[in-house]
Amino acid sequence: MKKPTELFSRILAIGPHPDDIELGCFGTLAKYRKHGSRIAHFVATCGGVGGEEQKRRDEALTSAKLINAKVYFGELPDTAIPEGHPTISMLEHVIKEFKPTCIIVNSPNDTHQDHRAVARAAVSAGRFVPMILYYQTPSSNRQFTPNMYVDVTATINLKTKATKIHHSQGANVYMADRAVKGLADFMALQIYHGGKYFEGFEVYQLII
Repeated sequence: MKKPTELFSRILAIGPHPDDIELGCFGTLAKYRKHGSRIAHFVATCGGVGGEEQKRRDEALTSAKLINAKVYFGELPDTAIPEGHPTISMLEHVIKEFKPTCIIVNSPNDTHQDHRAVARAAVSAGRFVPMILYYQTPSSNRQFTPNMYVDVTATINLKTKATKIHHSQGANVYMADRAVKGLADFMALQIYHGGKYFEGFEVYQLII
């Protein structure tokens, strides 16, 4: 049985594309890294449709170094990631090797087909992992309803730094500091913590 304090000891963050983890949960990852947690990233595709693959791969590696996260790449086809095989088997391999106590993946309530597929595959592959959380992305739809909030006030600047590393996506408005901090500020206001920054998550699974 896992104690609540142990659930964040080994966090596997899953992103369909190279910038999704940074946008969705990097503040939380940085927070728990400072407390000694081990962090790993699984990036399903290097995003060839949305930019040059090698450049996006390098950006993912550079941002992960900010929190000493190990990075696994799925090399799956951008915009056509399957929710079954081989995505599930890849994730099962990573889970077996890294042994996460917590998985953080994008919400399946999303307008992007890659995001929906990765979230569903992660739930299948991670069915025995004690905790699974969903994070919000710019393409999450209106059904995203956080019920868990993490104070990232101390790590919000590291989150914006990590986001900026993805220069290839800089033209997208959601990559701007004001967008990243604005969402975190809005999350704080939702729970009456104005003046701070929070990341919000949907709890899919919690085994204590």
